[in-house]
Amino acid sequence: MLFWTALSLALSLRLALSRSGVESSATASAPQGDLLFLLDSSASVSHYEFSRVREFVGQLVSAMPFGPGAVRASLVHVGSRPHTEFTFDQYSSGQAVQDAVRVASQRMGDTNTGLALAYAKEQLFAEAAGARLGVPKVLVWVTDGGSSDPVGPPMQDLKDLGVTVFIVSTGRGNLLELSAAASAPAEKHLHFVDVDDLHIIAPELRSSITGRWGEPGPPWLTAGCRLQGKLMSQMPL
Repeated sequence: MLFWTALSLALSLRLALSRSGVESSATASAPQGDLLFLLDSSASVSHYEFSRVREFVGQLVSAMPFGPGAVRASLVHVGSRPHTEFTFDQYSSGQAVQDAVRVASQRMGDTNTGLALAYAKEQLFAEAAGARLGVPKVLVWVTDGGSSDPVGPPMQDLKDLGVTVFIVSTGRGNLLELSAAASAPAEKHLHFVDVDDLHIIAPELRSSITGRWGEPGPPWLTAGCRLQGKLMSQMPL
């Protein structure tokens, strides 16, 4: 009797360890990345256009593996002042992120994208906002093409810190300015599309984003060396 009890316990332990190994392997193989959506929420965007952008973002995140050891997402509004809709550590499932995007309210006001980009830089590297050291950072900026303040310098700061920048313009915009703002090569990181056709580019953009997470981040970012000091020296007073 004692023999069979011991054998049963041993088999149960082996099965538990085997399952744990499979789960750990699945977690380890999941792509990791911090994804920040920067949405033009200003008065230059109609309520209809904003609703279509929300649907588009929901499409993008629908097939992504969210979780503490996988993908995390945050959403920041562009307006007179930047506003965080949700932080990286606020939602741990794709469905929760989609639900939060679906109910996001348009902020209106001016289109101060440069100010929002400086704010986004802080959020992408702030542990208080749920950001993680050593994981690839991706910013997706959805805009109608215009900004009330300069976007070049703050966008360059983000790229210098290793952030991959994708831009989706639903307006006319300035091709040269937006090409310079997006990560290189621009033909892979910049999309001009009508707001009613956003769903067409969603699969391609999602693939580009997840492909970026398969690449290592910059060495100084992965090591976390003097990260806080580097950021503080670049933040505007």
